[in-house]
Amino acid sequence: MYKQKIFLIGFLFFSVQCFAQDSLLTIKGAVESAFDRNAELQQLYAQLKQKENLWRTETGISSPEISYFKEGIASGPGDVFDERRITISQEIDFPLTTSYRLKALAEEVKSLELQINSRENEIKAEVKSYYVEVLYALYLQNSMQNQLKLAQELYNAVYTKFETGMGNGIDLANAELRLEEAKNDLDQTQWILHKARYGLFYAMGLPVEDQKYSVGFSDTLRASDIEISQIMTLAVQEKQPDFLATEHQLQAADFYIKEAKSNILPDIRLNLYKQDYGSGYNFKGFEVGLRIPIWYPLEQKGKINTALARQDEIRWKQQEIRLNTKKQIEYAWHNYSVSRSIIKRYNETMKEKASLLQSLTLKAYQLGEVDLLNLLNAQQTYLASEQRYLTALRDYYLQLVSLEKYLEEDLVY
Repeated sequence: MYKQKIFLIGFLFFSVQCFAQDSLLTIKGAVESAFDRNAELQQLYAQLKQKENLWRTETGISSPEISYFKEGIASGPGDVFDERRITISQEIDFPLTTSYRLKALAEEVKSLELQINSRENEIKAEVKSYYVEVLYALYLQNSMQNQLKLAQELYNAVYTKFETGMGNGIDLANAELRLEEAKNDLDQTQWILHKARYGLFYAMGLPVEDQKYSVGFSDTLRASDIEISQIMTLAVQEKQPDFLATEHQLQAADFYIKEAKSNILPDIRLNLYKQDYGSGYNFKGFEVGLRIPIWYPLEQKGKINTALARQDEIRWKQQEIRLNTKKQIEYAWHNYSVSRSIIKRYNETMKEKASLLQSLTLKAYQLGEVDLLNLLNAQQTYLASEQRYLTALRDYYLQLVSLEKYLEEDLVY
C-alpha cells in the first residue's frame, strides 16, 4: 500500500441552492461519462483493435498465385508439339524474420494497452479536478455572500453613527465602497462558477442539450486523511503506465532491429505444377526458389539504421517521462502537504478566533470603543482566513487527484 489511512474525513461543502436541481451529477457519474464519450480515448481503443489484428497481415505468407502456361500451340494438323502447365506459387518470408516481426507487434499491443491505461488515469484526474473546481466555485460564492452580508452590516453600523452625528462622511464613503466591492466580488463568482461548469461538461463530453443550469452537483466530497511518504510516491516513478509503455516499445524496437538484420536471409518461393508435355505424358512437378537480398547496402541496411534510430528515440522519450513524472509528483506532494497543514490549522484555531474577533470588533465599533480601521481589519482578517481555507481545501483535493494518477488508488470520491 502506498498510503496509510489514519481516519476518514469528509469535507462537507456548504449547501448552496444555486439551481432548481432536477438532476444530480456525482463525481463517479462524471468520470464514467468521460470514459464513454472522450473522443481521444475512443480513438485509442480503435487503434488497439487495429493493432491487435495487424499480425494477420504480417505473417510473411503472401497470397498464392495460380498461373496457366501453354507453349507450342498447334497451328495445323501436323503440329503435334504442345506443352501446357498449371502452376500454384507461394512466397514465404524466412521464418525467423516473421517470428521477430510478430513478437514486435505483440509488444506494441502491450504498449498501447498501457497508454490507454495512462490516458484513462489522466481523464479521471481531469474530470475530478474540474468537479473540485465547480464545488470550490460554489464554496466561494457562499463566502462572497457572507462578505456581502458583513459589508452590509458595516455600512449599517457606519450609517447609524453618521446619522447620530458620531461618524463622519469619510467613514460612510469608505463603507459604501466596501459594499459595492462586495457586490462586484459576488458577481465575479458567477463567472468562476460557469467557467468551471462548462470545463467539466467539456471534459465529460456531455452533449450540448444536456448542459443545463438544472444540473446539480453533489455537495460532499470525501477523502482519506493520509500520510503519503514522499519517498514512496517517488518510488513509483518507473511503475507508471507511460513509463512501462516505453519499456514495451523498446522491446518492440529491439525485435524490429532483429527483423531488419534477418532480412539478409533468403525468402522462399514454392511452386507446384501439373504439366502435360506432348502426347502420352502427364507429369507433376515441384520447384523451390530462394530470393537472395543482394542489395544489402541499400534496402536492408536502411531498415536496420531506421530501427536503431527508433530505439534511440524511445530511450530519450523514456528519459523525458521519468523526469516529468518526478516533477509532477514533487509538485503534487509538496502542495498537498502545505494545503493539509493550512486546513488543519484553520479548523483547529483560526476559524473560531477569526469569527470571534470580527463579532467583538463590530460590537466595539457600535459602542464607540474602536474606530472604523480596526473594524475593517477584523473583517478583512476573518474573510481572508476563510478564503485562504477555501483555496487550501481546493488545492488539497486537486493534489490528491493528481497523486491518484501515480498511486493507482481512488483518493477522492
